[in-house]
Amino acid sequence: MTRKPQARVAQTRERLIAAGRGIVAEAGLAGLRTEAVVARAETAKGTFFAHFPDRDHLLAVVLAEILQAALADLAPPACRDGLMTALDQIFTSFAAEPETVVLLTRFSGPVGGGLGLDRLICDLVARFAEGLGGMQHNGLIASVEDPAVLAEGLMAFVVYCAASAQCGAASEVAVARVRARAVLARMTEALLWPKA
Repeated sequence: MTRKPQARVAQTRERLIAAGRGIVAEAGLAGLRTEAVVARAETAKGTFFAHFPDRDHLLAVVLAEILQAALADLAPPACRDGLMTALDQIFTSFAAEPETVVLLTRFSGPVGGGLGLDRLICDLVARFAEGLGGMQHNGLIASVEDPAVLAEGLMAFVVYCAASAQCGAASEVAVARVRARAVLARMTEALLWPKA
């Protein structure tokens, strides 16, 4: 009995993704090479490109899985400390590797449809909007803007700060992360708790 073509295509795609997962777990996002994926998945290079236009499309799928696992338990923030902790958790995940910000900016919008990063960002924005709406209702933050707009702004802040954390030579990354984390806190403060 022969397998249905659709099932075979889905199995091949999953083998490629599993190979990508393994390589990223061993060598990080930057360590993923198309040749290594096809060798591990035991497919041809043409098969890879039949499923993914380029290496970054596979990386986006793998990164979405990694970030979804890392941020799955992130609850909508209910207070100032909870908000800052949640933002720091997202910042830490986004700033973990330089490739993360590149992939987020390339694939978190409509061009990334179906790869997972678009859904991840939308889910984070929705969770933050829910939490910010509750915080506004309880008088914990300024009610100057719709919570969804504030949540979008916070995600933009996090991506910007995660990118800033990658600036400089490898020896300067630790200092850049501390600086970027401080900038994220100050930007959040200015947006949600403006001084009168």
